[in-house]
Order: sequence, then C-alpha cells, then structure tokens
Amino acid sequence: MATISIGGALHPMSERLYGVFLEDINYAVDGGLNANMVNNYSFDGVYLRHRSLHLHGRERWQCESDPLRFWRFVGLRAESCGARVQGERGQWIDTSRQCPAPPVHANSRYVRVTRLSHTNKSYIENLGYNGGGEREGECAMAVEAGETYEFSALVRTVAGRGRLGVRVIDEDCVALVEAEVVTLPEAGSGWTRVRCTLEGTISRYGRLRIDVLDDQPCGEASQGGAAGGSGEDDDLLTVDLDCVSLMRADSWGVGDLKWRHGRLRRDLVEAIAALRPSFVRFPGGCIAEGVTPGNEYRWKDTVGALPARRQKPNMWAYKTPDGSSYSQSYQIGFYEYFCLCEDLGAKPLPTLFAGISCQSPYRDPQHMPIESDAFRAVIGDYLDLIDFANGDPANGGWAAVRAAMGHPGPFGLDMIGVGNENFGADYQAKFDAISSAVHDRHPDMLCVMSAGLFPFSLPMRPAWRHARAIAAGHVPGATGELLAARGSATGDAIVVDEHSYHSPEWFIGQAHRFDDYPRDGAGVYFGEYSANGFFAAQPQTERAANQWRSALAEAAFLTGCERNSDVVRMTSYAPLLALVSGKVWNHNLIEFSPSRVSPTVNAEAERLFSAHVGRTAYAADVAGAAGEDADGRLFVSASGEDEPFRRIVKIVNVSGDAESATVEVRPSAAAVDAGRLRLRVETLYGGPHAKNALDYEGEASQGIQRRVNESRLPVDEGRPLRFALSLKPWSVTLVELGERGSDGTQTVTAS
Repeated sequence: MATISIGGALHPMSERLYGVFLEDINYAVDGGLNANMVNNYSFDGVYLRHRSLHLHGRERWQCESDPLRFWRFVGLRAESCGARVQGERGQWIDTSRQCPAPPVHANSRYVRVTRLSHTNKSYIENLGYNGGGEREGECAMAVEAGETYEFSALVRTVAGRGRLGVRVIDEDCVALVEAEVVTLPEAGSGWTRVRCTLEGTISRYGRLRIDVLDDQPCGEASQGGAAGGSGEDDDLLTVDLDCVSLMRADSWGVGDLKWRHGRLRRDLVEAIAALRPSFVRFPGGCIAEGVTPGNEYRWKDTVGALPARRQKPNMWAYKTPDGSSYSQSYQIGFYEYFCLCEDLGAKPLPTLFAGISCQSPYRDPQHMPIESDAFRAVIGDYLDLIDFANGDPANGGWAAVRAAMGHPGPFGLDMIGVGNENFGADYQAKFDAISSAVHDRHPDMLCVMSAGLFPFSLPMRPAWRHARAIAAGHVPGATGELLAARGSATGDAIVVDEHSYHSPEWFIGQAHRFDDYPRDGAGVYFGEYSANGFFAAQPQTERAANQWRSALAEAAFLTGCERNSDVVRMTSYAPLLALVSGKVWNHNLIEFSPSRVSPTVNAEAERLFSAHVGRTAYAADVAGAAGEDADGRLFVSASGEDEPFRRIVKIVNVSGDAESATVEVRPSAAAVDAGRLRLRVETLYGGPHAKNALDYEGEASQGIQRRVNESRLPVDEGRPLRFALSLKPWSVTLVELGERGSDGTQTVTAS
C-alpha cells in the first residue's frame, strides 16, 4: 500500500497555469468556431497552391485567388467582381477597370449573377465545410429539427425585379427547413442587407440553396437598370451578392452588440469553457508566422467590418487532402478572439509575427532584415495591437477602431507573444528590438519569448541563456532601458515558451522536468504539448491518436507543472480543436463534426486538472509500503487553501495494476472547527488504448469511465486526517477535501 502525504504550503499557485491554445488548424475556426456555415461566404476565396518537392524552395508556396470556389451556379452566368485581387505572393493587383460597380469595401469582392432566361431554373448552392478529401462533394450544413437558423446576405439589384428563395436541402433535394423568400431591392438602390429566418424540420446535413427568382414577365424590359447594366441583358434579372451567412439563431454572442460582426458556434465555446481556461493564446502557432513572406498572420487584416477584412490562405492547406482548399475568411479575427477571452473570463495572449517565417523543418524560413522598413512595421504592429486592446478611444488610433466595433472599454491585455517556435541569434535580436519598443511604452507588459520547437535542453539552451541574461538585467534595450518587464502580471521579467510533441513515455519521464529550473525571474510557458509521439518518430495515425495512455502521461507531467508552478507560469495543450473530416493533425483536445462536439479522453483528463486548482501549492509525497518505491507508477500534486480549508489532490496511476493508498492530510484550525469535512473523489479510468470516437455523422462514443463518490469525514484536533483510496489501473483521480459540499454515497473509508 502506498502512502500519500500532503504536507505544508510550498508557494502560491500560478493563477494562469491552465489555458488553451487556439489556432485555425483542422478547420478549427472556419468550419468550426465560426458560426457561419457558408464556405467562402464573401466570394473572396484565396488559397495556397502547394508543390511538395522541396527543391522548389519558396516557389512551392503560392497564393491562388479563386473567388468563386465552393459555390455552384445553375442557370446563371456568374462573374467575380472587385477592385483588386491577390496575386501569387499575396500582393494586391488592381482589377478596378474590370469591375462594373463598386464593391462593399475596397478589400472585398462579390459575385454578379445573371439569369440565362426568364423561364429557366436558376439557383446558387454551397455545401458548407466538409473538410474535403473523401467528403469533398458531401453536404456539411447541420440542421436540427425545431431549431431556428438565420440567413443574411448583402445584395444589389443591377437589372430586373426578383426575389431570393432560401432553403437548405439534403443530397436528395429534400428540404430540411421551411423555405423563405426575400424580395430584392429595386435596381439602383445600392447594397442592401436582406434577412430571413428558417425553421428546421428534419435533422440532417444539407446544403444551402438560393433560388434566384425572376418576377418579370417574359418580354418586359427593365425600367431601372443600375450602373454596370449590360445592355442586351437589361431584361434579365442581374444581382450582385456578397457576405452570405447561415447560422443557428442561438449561436454564441447573439443579442450582444459587441458580437455584431463574427459569431461563434455555441457548443464549441461551451466545450472550451468547461476547461475553465485562465488564458487563451491565439492565433497560433505556425499560422502566426506563415510559410512564406506575405503569408504571415497580420492582425490588422482581421478587424473592422467583415467586408473590410483581408482574407488570406491558410498555411495548413498544404496538408489538406486536395492540398489547396483551406482559407482564412477572418470572420473570426483578433476582435472576436479578445471578446471570447472576455466571455470566458480568460486573459488574452496574442502571439504575433516576429519577422521570421516558420522555421519548422522543410518550411524554407525567410528572415526580414532587422534594419528594414518592413521590420519596423512589424514592431509597429505590436504597439498598435496594445493600443487596440487597451487604449483610450478618445485618443483615436486603433483604440477608436475597437470602440467602433462595439467594445469601448479596454480588453485588459497584459502579455504578448513574440513569434512562434522561432530560434537563433537573428530571432533573439528581433525579440530584443520588439521587447524594447513594447517596454518603452508599457513597462509591465509581459513578453513571451520562443525557445524553438525542440523540447531538448541543447537546442533550447541559447534561448534560456538569453532569457536569464534579460532577467538579470544584463541585456539593454535599444533606448538603454532594460528588456525585462517590471511589475508584470505573473511577476516574471520574461517568460520562455517551450513546446513538446513527444511520446507518452517521454512525458512520464519529464514529470520532474522543472524541479531544478532556477527561480531567477525567467518563467516557463509550456505553450504547446501533447503525448502524440511526434518527436519519438511514432506513426501519426488516427488509430493511435488520443488514446487514454497518452492522456495519463500528460496528466503525470501536469502534476510536475503544478508542483513547480512558481516557475511554470502557464501551460496549454495543442491543438485545441479539430473537425473530424478535416484533420491535418491527428492528436487534438476537442473534436467536432458539423453537428456534434466530443472532447477527447485527453480533454477529460485535462479538465480534472484545469477546472480544479487551489491558490496555494502544497507538498505531496508518495511512499510505498515497507520501502517499496511507488515512484514511476503514481504521480501526485496538491493545491488548496487554509481559509476556508480545502485540499485538491490529483493522483495519476500510469500502471496496469490497482494501487491501494492511504492519504494523510493535516487539517487547519478552520477545518478542525468545522468538525466534518466533505470528501469528493472523481476517477477517470479505462484501458490504455481506450479513446472517445466521433464520426462525421452520429453521436460520439465514450472510451473511458467516470466514477464520483462523496462522503463526510470527522476531523479531530491534533490528529492528521487519514483515509483510504483504491486507485484503479490506468486512472486519474481527483480528491477534493473541504468544508463545503453535500453528502453523497460513502464508498471510501476513514482510518
């Protein structure tokens, strides 16, 4: 029998220990978090044309503008129109001479459709986000019977009179909603938003169909053509269309004026909220850097009214089945990310491009010259973002943009990431330049420095050497000021971002990784991790991903993060979200289909840790019976408070054997006064290869079991409290001992 002894207070727990890492990979944002089910909603689609051969170098990454991709036009002539279009390097090319009438915004394109005759059937269709590949031609818009859906679009009638018939139909053309008809404005009225609501009648996946209906009798000439009418087609209905949206009426943010632009899928937000994140890192990840100059994430392209946002290819398109079907519409941009943080009660951790494109293997990284105007603009992006998040709108600038979008008050930004997985002397110089500029105006802003992508001490050593020199005050900034933050939110001078995608065995072996890290003002952010076996060269397959054994290993590792939360300030699992039919990364935290959400077993274990954290870390020792070593099988951490008394103990059994354990806790005076304490024990357990599963259609299946037991234990003055636990094989156990709670079924025994 093992003895688990909970001792005295060690140090305050980091208030930001558990967060989430949100990147638009695996269709996490467009096709997931974005409530709008319409794919290429604004006819602006830009994609990544990718050639796999490395010998092509940077030429293998090219932007491909295909504004009408994912739309089907029947009985209509469709023409893409706009003032400009993106070229192969993402540069803007002027197309205003070919544009018959102005777009909604200079950054936006639209489609002009003309009926081919007065009598033909004419309609437009969109399948939604099916992930491509084997699902490429399948319907992907989830309709539930009894639910309400909102349709809207910007329209401009160019010639003729007509209506739009709006419905959702399945692959057999069966209507899944009660169809609605909206009347088009008169020709010459300019851009007008039309709306209608649709009531779901059948629960099934469908596609949006917009019927273009001509109200004009055959032979009657149009009397009100607008600029750009085409002469011979003036008697045929011609309509401009942009910003088409179809989403559930109960999507996250409905009715809140701050969510007047993009809105979120409610079930995914609720799944994230269940983890109780203390911070949200966005937008990545490799997406922040891009794979080639011009592909980096520019936050300024993602704010303002939706038509003003400048779309960009998603770099992860190179891993999609067809190699080029994944775009970033930016309906969910930096403003929406900040609003999400606010709604979750989490601090924002935006991470920006640092002047170096992705340095992962086979990505052909490009470095901006540090003395260039381009890099000076990068520094300006950091300063402008802080103004956008925290500035006073009365002073104008980017704070005024925030206020105009619907959020006059500040977002409370107090930390910012400088680059992602960057490393080397050039990165350190760029970090210093950015950090110096930030601290010159905002001395308390915590800057997060990358340690690269390899989780080993040797490649990380230069980053840590530099970070500790900054913390010690040995590295001056450009203006002579020190680069260290003063009075930061975590109390650190600087935080270093370590990443690891390694095997379950590696994570178990790293449970004591941070025991000997110096406490010298340079904190740790373990910003991307999962036990997916990547750096152990283990196959990245769907079958091997997200097995319970990987969740147990991650949990064992997290006990070490909790014990060392005086130096491990933050952690975040990655990736966070994945569309089951659109994965480019097999091992994720929360998976979803168009209609369902399924936390993986890794998320189940993560929730036990992230949703149950005390304010103080306590010593937790494990000893085996008669000198038997329990280390390597049982991993324990403890947190809590003394006033009122509470202890939270997390026990991870990574072995295939059941373990009997006695837990010893010395109660505080407050606990003695209470007389009896509530004991709650929650256990997750299953076979090492168990996993939750979710298919494209249907309900999720659960791979592990959950057991909750409650009791009340008497407390005697001067005596430690002891109780026995039976720890199941392959299990994570949460023990909560405190003054408050209700009685439950007693299945543990006091001793």
